[in-house]
Amino acid sequence: MQGDDLILNGEIILEGDVLSHDFCQFMEGGCFSARMVREALSRFSGDVTVRVNSGGGDPYEGEAIRAAIEAHPGRVTVVIAGVAASAASLMIMSADRIEISAGSFIMIHNPSRCLCGTADELRRHASDLDQMAAVYAGVYAARSGQTAAQVMSLMDAETYFGPAEAVAAGFADAIVGAEGMPAVPIAAVMALHAASVTNLRMCADKFSASGPAPAVQPTGTAGRTQAAVAATQEVHMDPEENPAVQAPATPPVPPVSVTPQTPPATAPLQVSMQAPDTAAITERAMQAERDRQRGIRDMARPFMSAGQLSEDQVNTVIDEGTSLAAAGSRFMTVMAASAPITGSGGGIRITRDETDTRIEGLVCAMMRQYDGPGQQFRGMRLSGLAMHLAGNRQGHDRNRAMQVGFRSTTMLGGAHGVSDFAYITTEVMNRSLIAEYDRRGANWSIVAGTPLEASDFREMHAVRFGGDFQLKTVKENGEYHEATLADGADGLAVERRGRTISLTFEAVVNDDMGAFQRIPREFAMAARTMENSMVWKLIRTNAALSSDSTALFATGHKNLAASGGAISATTVGAARKAMWEQTAYGSKDSDDFLQVVADRLLVPPALELAAMQFAASTTPVKDSETNPFKDSLTPSTIPHLGAAAGGSDTAWYLIASDLPPVSVAYLSGYESPTVQTIEGMNPDKVTMNARHIFGAANTEFRGSYKNPGA
Repeated sequence: MQGDDLILNGEIILEGDVLSHDFCQFMEGGCFSARMVREALSRFSGDVTVRVNSGGGDPYEGEAIRAAIEAHPGRVTVVIAGVAASAASLMIMSADRIEISAGSFIMIHNPSRCLCGTADELRRHASDLDQMAAVYAGVYAARSGQTAAQVMSLMDAETYFGPAEAVAAGFADAIVGAEGMPAVPIAAVMALHAASVTNLRMCADKFSASGPAPAVQPTGTAGRTQAAVAATQEVHMDPEENPAVQAPATPPVPPVSVTPQTPPATAPLQVSMQAPDTAAITERAMQAERDRQRGIRDMARPFMSAGQLSEDQVNTVIDEGTSLAAAGSRFMTVMAASAPITGSGGGIRITRDETDTRIEGLVCAMMRQYDGPGQQFRGMRLSGLAMHLAGNRQGHDRNRAMQVGFRSTTMLGGAHGVSDFAYITTEVMNRSLIAEYDRRGANWSIVAGTPLEASDFREMHAVRFGGDFQLKTVKENGEYHEATLADGADGLAVERRGRTISLTFEAVVNDDMGAFQRIPREFAMAARTMENSMVWKLIRTNAALSSDSTALFATGHKNLAASGGAISATTVGAARKAMWEQTAYGSKDSDDFLQVVADRLLVPPALELAAMQFAASTTPVKDSETNPFKDSLTPSTIPHLGAAAGGSDTAWYLIASDLPPVSVAYLSGYESPTVQTIEGMNPDKVTMNARHIFGAANTEFRGSYKNPGA
């Protein structure tokens, strides 16, 4: 969400929770941040109206909003339409004028946070909270005209002010729609206030998170100066007729309009007043509370039917005063925290499908995939993930919340031996790595067959079967000649290579989302480089086959030119002849040819032009210049074969795709690079091992040919 999202019909609308911008980034409504309010205020160069309906939230954000309102160059009028509680009441104290609707409330209380830690840590946090309470009391006192000690008492009691009480106590300037009411002296207002306390308690009970709210203490004339009284209620009287009453030098903005009465000079002062309809105010407030409870119960009903929420859990959310807009997120946190897990021994698994869906949504959101479960977490970043996993257990202390989320095991219960954050980020790394790995492809595939699967790291064998398969004449007695089978095997072992990578807490704080693209991309590139290096080194160095201890290209294998020559129809024809004449392994018949057909021409970069020209379609001037192989050979340039890699800039090769010279293998279950978390509970970083398990060996000589070149 952005600041412009708060502007409606030329007014700024602040509804929902007061949260840090990182939280609001991945929430679709139901909250606002100081940054968003500053952006919204910047759209107005002059006066602006701000409408508020918020149960509060992060006190630091509330103070930042209060400072932003105070710094606005125009006049800011705040209209409370619902409730301004906790941090939401703090944030409006700098407004030029505060109006409150007939069914609304203002609530002030001491700041609080959920904590865990050592005794010393808890004492330090308690001291911090005391300091915060004292500072905020000073803000409320400056606005209301009361002393800080009086405000501290009200905060200790977690006090709700209805419209009349808010005006009388100095926290609001006027009741919206009450301009036609006659003015009254402060004593009369206090009398009305005392009469309405009982009704106010009924409403406060509904809004209080800890049961019935303490009685609202009326602020009498003893606690307020005559100037404060005059600032709260303007009474139009003639000082000459009643010297005891002095009009203020500068009339304040009146919360209510008044009708002056001029009593006879000899008569005592008579003031009449029309009391607000407190019963109607209370009824509207109670109706709003009934609507909130009904909405929350309707939202919870499907989860209760599925056994995912209990009646007590729903009642707790209602009793905490959670707004309807925030109830959905609260239910998700409650369900995650109470997720049943089953299993024995080493196998543990959370049994709730919605948890799996939530995890999948978080993984997809980190990968910027919003067409499925990731939609609900659109725009979430690393810091948002950590704070989401922390839930509401750390209040609104951003860094503390991220630390808790960094090692939280709420969703998985530590089933994988790692935190939820480590599991999700590792899964993102793995998926991104595989996608990058597959996208890059393998250019070694033109000299290798289908990858084999190794069950362990011991040497495995690529077996060649052959023999005398020539069909013989059936003997006179109907007996068939027995075919003699032969086999040969070349050794191949996979090896593991890898690097350690870390996702630090600093990277999370800095929202280094690039790590999810940069690290997988670089490691995928490294994995393909590793494979290419292993495979092409076998060709470049002419490694021996373990079955006969002979180099891949050798005169004994009939696949090495006796003398080098440049690429031409003549030299390629000679190479193809040698490949045509290769016979089956173990065959005893001189005419048991395999009919190997070369379809690849491999060259180093130095011969790329010559190879492309050889394979290009051209019209010869005369028949003797015809290149009959130009349509049957596909040229491929391999930098690993050139002099820069320790090879040759003149040698070239023919390969038959049906009989590739190299065998490759992956360890079973590791057909691509993987990332595995090795430190899942570390509060400072998530440490992962990125590894790749791969092997290659020369195993077949009959489908390849080498010419040293000239």
